[in-house]
Amino acid sequence: MGNAIGDAYGLATEFMSARGAEKLYGNGPIAFGTDPGYPVWEDGHRSIEERNDFTDDTDQMLLLLQSLEQTKDGRLHPVNFAKKLSEWRRSGFPELGTPARGIGYTVGRVMRHPEFDTNPHKAAYDIWNSAGRDLAPNGAIMRTAVTGIESFWDEVRVVENTLAAAKVTHTDPRSVIGALVSAVLISRILRGGGCHGEEDRVRVWSSQLKNTDYRQSLLDYFERGTELKGNKSLHPEYEKETKDTEFKPKRIHDLNADRREREALTGEADYRKQFAGRLPSQWNQDRPEVKLREDIGWVGIDNVGEDDAIGSLARSVVADYIFLLRETNLVPSQKPGAPSFQEKWADELESHCFPRNMAQLDLEHIPAIGYAFKCIGVGVYGATRRIDPSPTAPEYQGAKGLFRGTMEQVTLQAGDADTNAAVMGSILGARFGLEQGIPTAWWTKLQHLNWMTETVDLFMDRVLRQYEDHIKSNPQ
Repeated sequence: MGNAIGDAYGLATEFMSARGAEKLYGNGPIAFGTDPGYPVWEDGHRSIEERNDFTDDTDQMLLLLQSLEQTKDGRLHPVNFAKKLSEWRRSGFPELGTPARGIGYTVGRVMRHPEFDTNPHKAAYDIWNSAGRDLAPNGAIMRTAVTGIESFWDEVRVVENTLAAAKVTHTDPRSVIGALVSAVLISRILRGGGCHGEEDRVRVWSSQLKNTDYRQSLLDYFERGTELKGNKSLHPEYEKETKDTEFKPKRIHDLNADRREREALTGEADYRKQFAGRLPSQWNQDRPEVKLREDIGWVGIDNVGEDDAIGSLARSVVADYIFLLRETNLVPSQKPGAPSFQEKWADELESHCFPRNMAQLDLEHIPAIGYAFKCIGVGVYGATRRIDPSPTAPEYQGAKGLFRGTMEQVTLQAGDADTNAAVMGSILGARFGLEQGIPTAWWTKLQHLNWMTETVDLFMDRVLRQYEDHIKSNPQ
């Protein structure tokens, strides 16, 4: 749920500059749910009827969840997920009555590749290769929080699923490892990490990482769909589809009928209906004068400091998997004597995830607002902050206050704000939970809440049942 809330909140400034966002919202707050603040600006990209609604970032996460929930075997099947993406591009989300919104440049090009539905990893590589092997957007990171939940107790499986899902549309190692850091961090939080810093620093989270053959297998997986190892990697084997894992098209007509019935019973569509036929001349009327707050209610994201325990956990994830950048052969062409891309990328990952302050990430910088390391960097940075022990406003108290404060400040930096906030929200959601960690006035007013809750609850119930089976089969 944290992913969806961050996605919906961040839309307020997506594709703006920080200066432009300040002109519209000052230094906050931005109205969300039933909480007061500056209303979200209406323009061709964001409309009043879509307030408190998520975008393609969460759509793709939900498609990934639906793929996992269809097969129920704890594994992400890349072809199944690719076909779900293709269906979504054509038909949107009939369960929600929404089209496929805001598909990014890279994801859109990959999905139009003629081999996408049969060899998605090659399709992603072809697009990356045609762009000079220097295309590292954040589209894989925004959706893979759910692979940190599926089989969370089994890090080997978490890694396998995340790599499989990320590479369906993204080949660049920076995009893939960004997704991996997010998913593994979430899984380790669910395994009890992030509470005791000293223990997390020395804990062996995945014994397989000591195995040279396993580490090489991950490096080999990065090369799936490429020509680095000839036909073996260019045309990788995908697990043969079975009755349980083959793609099953959605019953569009039935789902539309179910949605209309649900909306009639719950009134979910009433908010949107009141704005039907709204004209551009009616946009942004009666907006309050923007004034900067002298006191933002807490010390702020850069002054509150890093929480030792969750910070140590995040550092353990980066330390464990940074070898995938340092040792990969999947890099752009290099001139003789030039610094290696591998070391440059590894240094960038660390500096983005553990910056001195948020300004170092330069989130609004064009044309790199969608750079993978900006996204995972601010996600980790924001989610590892301490709770302010003495905020000056009650709404910034505790875990909910931290969620509110970090969301405000990251969103006001603009750039690819919805994706940045979605990734940060997913990690914070794992850290604190829904009811204890996200402002009630926000999540209870999320559009499509009833359907979202039912869908996520079914997924979580199945995951927890499998976890209980795992515990019974592997007593400590």
